[in-house]
Amino acid sequence: MGSRRSGREETRNALFDAALESFASYGFRETTHADIAAEVGIGRTTFYEYFESTEDLLVQLVEERLPVVVAEIVDSLSAQDEPRERMRELAIRTVEFVGTDHLGLMLHTESMTLSDDAKMRVAVAHAGLVGAFTAAFSDGVEAGVFRDLPLRVAGQLMFQTVMGAGRAIMDAEDPESQVHETAGIAVEFLIRGLSA
Repeated sequence: MGSRRSGREETRNALFDAALESFASYGFRETTHADIAAEVGIGRTTFYEYFESTEDLLVQLVEERLPVVVAEIVDSLSAQDEPRERMRELAIRTVEFVGTDHLGLMLHTESMTLSDDAKMRVAVAHAGLVGAFTAAFSDGVEAGVFRDLPLRVAGQLMFQTVMGAGRAIMDAEDPESQVHETAGIAVEFLIRGLSA
């Protein structure tokens, strides 16, 4: 039974990897379950033993892999850093992920086209990142370095700034060369906007 389970897990992971490559090359909406199945070497109907649709595959991929990326970003921060520095580092690492990682790019470009259920599941997968931004902001308000804005407003400002920077990187001719400059500009904009 163990080898059967590991075989299923290997196929599932192969489907994830093939989907990421296809989504990056052709776009999420242009990739079919048949394209992904063919890439892995399984039948189209076998795909449905693993996922209900390409959207379900994307959401399960996000649910599995995004929390790992988020944990790496959050764990790279020091709780001892003052709130502005934590916010700066958190925003830079998030902009880098959104602008250069296939999963980050896809989430940014496709999230608005997903079903309501899929959007909710993706939001849950982001919870650790949202919590880290909220904690840095709240600590900054308490320390008097950030303005006391309603959390909903501050959250949207942080989200839109980071996502806008990610989009600017994606749209650049050479995204890799634009990451640090664009992230730096976005972070300074964000920190100045939040500062008391």
